[in-house]
Amino acid sequence: MQIPARFIRVNPSYRGTPSQEGWLEIDIKAVDIEGVSKLYVNLDDVARMRKKRDEAASLLDAWDAAFGKKEGNSGT
Repeated sequence: MQIPARFIRVNPSYRGTPSQEGWLEIDIKAVDIEGVSKLYVNLDDVARMRKKRDEAASLLDAWDAAFGKKEGNSGT
């Protein structure tokens, strides 16, 4: 069974355990897998998910650099 890209994510850590390459999460509750013995994930989809995650992290870092990340500031 081929898993559609909308059911996969790449996470930087799982239960507090980081991974340099990330953890592949497959949302199987959204997929009917009765009788399935093999799952196939297109690695191009995984690369796109990883790229999106990295871009989002870069945007967050840029935001913090531009507007200053203030620890313990309540905004008042």
